Amino acid sequence: MAEPGLPPFPGAADTGVWNARSSRIPYVEPWPLPEEQAKSTPAPPSTFVLEFSTGQAVTIAGMGLIGRAPRDTGGDVSLQLVSVDDPGRSVSKVHARFEIDARGLWIEDLDSGNGTVIVQPGGSPTPLRPGERNEVGVGGVVRIGRQSFTVR
Repeated sequence: MAEPGLPPFPGAADTGVWNARSSRIPYVEPWPLPEEQAKSTPAPPSTFVLEFSTGQAVTIAGMGLIGRAPRDTGGDVSLQLVSVDDPGRSVSKVHARFEIDARGLWIEDLDSGNGTVIVQPGGSPTPLRPGERNEVGVGGVVRIGRQSFTVR
């Protein structure tokens, strides 16, 4: 069945659907992708290790809070709470939030007293505004107060 005013396509079915394998429309096999393109980009790790300036190392996964005495007031038991030993109290009780998703590790400052700064490998320091999420790559350093951690 052709649309009004248009001749029927040769080899078209009565339903009006064109036959994609018609002799008038040659079928071309898609080009094979080079091996480098065929491999998808590797997925970021689902866990990261945070190596703190205090010597502490913590493996993180999912979502969580970092601080001197982090606690979740929302009652979400799935949050990972990472306590930082900071006798000088430069790290807020609940300083920052982290989340790992399909793109990698994200850090968000939670309006901390002394701020959060990210230094990407080979980059310059980027201070975070409260509530702003920023991605941190492997090898990046995050400064929270007078303490810091390296992402591995």
